Amino acid sequence: MVSLALNLLVAGVVIGDIVSDHGRGRGPRPVELALGPFARAMDAADRRAILQSLRGNPDLQPLSKAQRAAAFGEILATLRAEPFDRIRAEAALSAQAERIQGLERMIQGALLDRLAAMTAEQRAALADRLQAELGHGPGPD
Repeated sequence: MVSLALNLLVAGVVIGDIVSDHGRGRGPRPVELALGPFARAMDAADRRAILQSLRGNPDLQPLSKAQRAAAFGEILATLRAEPFDRIRAEAALSAQAERIQGLERMIQGALLDRLAAMTAEQRAALADRLQAELGHGPGPD
């Protein structure tokens, strides 16, 4: 349950960050955290391009306060129910997980679009930086 709450928090921050300009100058942007080592290995122009492509996606609008309250309201209701209704709780958690997975697919799609737009040399340079970021250092193919 704690893991889900953390995932929901991150997803909410990521979505909010994608559709707004909040968070500038305060360390890594949430979308960069979602991309993990790829974001750290990419140059600033590539990260900006991915962020910009996500900003244009209407599916990434943050939930309204009422929508968030409804989503968490169902989870809270299942936690308070006696007896505990596992099926209802699973349905509530699954709905949240689907939203998070959708966000992850959109971010992955934006990353893949950016990779496809790179030249072979750019991708090779990114691979070297990614390998170094992962702590393995450059090595033979």
